[in-house]
Amino acid sequence: MRFGTMMGTAQKNRCMDRRSHAAIALLACLAAGRPTAQTPPVLDLLDRYLRGEFDAVVAHLETLNDFRPILKGLQDEGPKWIDAGGAAERERRELTAATFALEAARVDEWNEWKDRSLTPVYLAQPCGPDGKTPRVPEVLVWKPPPLLIVWGSNVFRRETKPGPIERWWQLAAVSVAQRAEDFEFLRSDGVVCVYNVNDEIDYLFHLRLRFPDEPRFKLAEAMLPELSRRPATKGNYTFEQLQDDQDVGGEATMRLGVSRFHMRDDDRAISTLDRVESKTRDPWVIYLARYFKGQALERKKRPAEAEKAYRGALRAVPAAQSASMALAALLFKNGQRTEASRLIDMMFAASPRPADPWRGYADADDRFWPLLIGRLRAEIRR
Repeated sequence: MRFGTMMGTAQKNRCMDRRSHAAIALLACLAAGRPTAQTPPVLDLLDRYLRGEFDAVVAHLETLNDFRPILKGLQDEGPKWIDAGGAAERERRELTAATFALEAARVDEWNEWKDRSLTPVYLAQPCGPDGKTPRVPEVLVWKPPPLLIVWGSNVFRRETKPGPIERWWQLAAVSVAQRAEDFEFLRSDGVVCVYNVNDEIDYLFHLRLRFPDEPRFKLAEAMLPELSRRPATKGNYTFEQLQDDQDVGGEATMRLGVSRFHMRDDDRAISTLDRVESKTRDPWVIYLARYFKGQALERKKRPAEAEKAYRGALRAVPAAQSASMALAALLFKNGQRTEASRLIDMMFAASPRPADPWRGYADADDRFWPLLIGRLRAEIRR
């Protein structure tokens, strides 16, 4: 007997209703994709951030997988929210909105940053380093994180002359951008053909106009060839130019030595890295200078000197992984297996385990994030 003939009309309709509701619910789940936290209105999050609920707001941001509503909410509602506090609250609200945008960018940046796709071949045009060779340009599409940084930066632009708080914020913004390891956001160098050139951001170019004497922004420019793996663009600062800078000379010298190591110019790399410690007391920089010196010495078949360099690196940052592993491998090859094993045990036993400067080398100023965001939050609390 067929299913339909076993029921009355009313029963059949109720069953069909239930099945329809279930089907609708199933379709809704499929359309929604994986479950996500509901995004409160941006104004709600800004109010909470203004009240000092920083960790709670960031914890909520970490549950999201779509930051487009955050960006659109700031673009549409952010200026009105800033104005709502009146003249007396304006600076504090500007800092709150800009810093909230920065926190959102940092949470999302390792999930998404930008898309690039080639245009049709018939759009090939002269571009690239020589400006003559025809190339197929690419369409550049920025995702929310870089646009959130730009939105936050623009909040401060009403002031002709930047103040000290904006400087702190921009230092934090550069640290977030460097963590993304995308040279193209920081500086458009003209090497890559971009079809929609008006959408290029060129963040450091505009930042240097606003803060022409800030040494960390000069150093960020000098780092661009490292990120892009291309020769330095004319007009940018270089590590050579910054070696004697009072604030960033030590790190510039270390990075110059590392670049020479990567070019396999080991003698010049070693002599350059030897100069680092006369220019800085930063253990992060000193560790990297000693570690890369050890790497260069190993390549030159000078194991005793390499061992000394690795031990020096571990005095700067005890139990760091890269130098611990390099030194243990060297000792193992030399038959010192007991000490090699002890080094590895110490590395795993360290609590808390130290951040390895080698792993953070490309992320540069991201190591300053805790200090910088702490400073900005303290200003908001005032």
